Amino acid sequence: MRKFQWPRRAIAKQESQIQSPSFYGMWDTISRFAAEIRASDFTADMIRRRDAYGSEGAMGAIDCATLYGLTRWLRPTVVVESGGYVGMSSAFILKALTDEGLAAAKLHSIELSQECEQGALIPDELRSVSSSFVPMRGRIEDFLKRNELPSSIDMFLHDSSHSYRHMLWEFHQFWPRLRDGGLLVSHDVQMNAAFPEFVAETYAHDKKTGRRDAQWTSHYEWGRWGYIGFAIKKS
Repeated sequence: MRKFQWPRRAIAKQESQIQSPSFYGMWDTISRFAAEIRASDFTADMIRRRDAYGSEGAMGAIDCATLYGLTRWLRPTVVVESGGYVGMSSAFILKALTDEGLAAAKLHSIELSQECEQGALIPDELRSVSSSFVPMRGRIEDFLKRNELPSSIDMFLHDSSHSYRHMLWEFHQFWPRLRDGGLLVSHDVQMNAAFPEFVAETYAHDKKTGRRDAQWTSHYEWGRWGYIGFAIKKS
């Protein structure tokens, strides 16, 4: 498995502090990307598309901007999302990959519903870029059993069933597949305790001080913006 490497914008000071890195630069970069895309013509067009199609079940613009910022910061080449639905989140991931010039990157988008038009909101110019959008229709459990998903991924987005048990199940399934420095992202983390409980599981604490034991804690950083939660894996 690849060792954690800072995205290309990282500064030397951060690289020298890998045991307890500073993430101030990451927060600045993600917030800048999110602000840029939120004010862009792309977002305005996506909101029009979403509202014309029907906004129920589609990710909101603020969370999409956060997702875009996270994706651009990480620069992933293998992304898996559950609950891709009509493609609002997919479009912002694909836009981030395109803006970073990641022509070989792939987004595997899983959708259970047979009724919805999977990926309908994705603009044609993003859908056709190097066949980066890989729609997968069916149960995520079945794709995992048949080994039809990449064994090593850079980023996973949960946005399917938001029941407590299913969210925890997906987190536990895909956390081991993430590379060192990979992102686990979840939408609608406010709906139950699954995300904070999962993050709590990744902590180890020093017995004397009660503070985080950086050597054994299995995340570098975690956070929440809007209804988006994320954790950066540490192997």
